[in-house]
Amino acid sequence: MRMMACMLLTAACLLAEEPRFTPDNQMLRPEGYREWVFVGSSLGMSYNEGAASSSRKQDYHVVFLEPKAWREYQKTGKFPEGTVLMMEVYSAGQRESINRAGSFADKFLRVEAAVKDSKRFDGAWAYFDFGGPAAEGGLKERSTAFAKERCWACHNEHAETDNVFTQFYPRLGAR
Repeated sequence: MRMMACMLLTAACLLAEEPRFTPDNQMLRPEGYREWVFVGSSLGMSYNEGAASSSRKQDYHVVFLEPKAWREYQKTGKFPEGTVLMMEVYSAGQRESINRAGSFADKFLRVEAAVKDSKRFDGAWAYFDFGGPAAEGGLKERSTAFAKERCWACHNEHAETDNVFTQFYPRLGAR
């Protein structure tokens, strides 16, 4: 029994990963993030005013939270230093196989990350794009943070909790 508990603890520690950076401050894409805690998904969300009336294609966003940050958030309602959220983006598929109505997450397009590290980033949070199979340059192992004005200001102004849009992730709202 004790051996089993040690094995489970070791497995949990392997899945929990602190963000890693190169000497020139590029974030390394976390391995195994698909095994982290699923916190929510959305279809076609946009922050642009005219998007609802446009005929733009809608993508699925699937968000994972690093397990250690999940546990801390569940206890305190706060995201600790080192929090990493990973967001995968998929095209919306329709009318495949037996599906005749609705849509499903289809082709993997890209993966992005949000990281809380107040020692490294002004404003504590930074946002990264690791590309994907269809993106220019393909899926990247490392990424430079977006310029602060690209993501941070909107997250800071509109996110419900500490630059994270918890209002769109029911699992984070239910503590």
